[in-house]
Amino acid sequence: MRFTRWVSILLATLVLNASAADIAGTWKTVFAGPKGTGPKTIGSIILILNTDGHQVTGTARIGVWPGDAPIADGKVDGDQITFNATGHLTSTTGIPTCGVVATIHGDEMVLTLSFIADNGVPVPPENRHEFEYEGKRISD
Repeated sequence: MRFTRWVSILLATLVLNASAADIAGTWKTVFAGPKGTGPKTIGSIILILNTDGHQVTGTARIGVWPGDAPIADGKVDGDQITFNATGHLTSTTGIPTCGVVATIHGDEMVLTLSFIADNGVPVPPENRHEFEYEGKRISD
């Protein structure tokens, strides 16, 4: 009984670590909603992801604006990653912080992007718009 429990724990750990390792790489997603309903400056998002256990780091290239953003608070949970990314390009509306939730199935990704803060001021959940993107791994 004790051996079986130990083997089960070991296998679960290997499966979780394999999932995290499968997430690392470069991914490209494009807006998947109806034409004209997405953010004008974010037709695509490129993610350069690194993993260390249940943490994800790297860079999110969020369209033309807000641009390249370091991944912050990145977490891996099975085939799902979550993180925040604050762009570096300012505009008349400020610099947004984006919240990202992405689910990975093999070499395919479905990503939901929302604007969670503007110039460091949180956007209330009821005022957040979500945008869906779909894409694939483009390199390991």
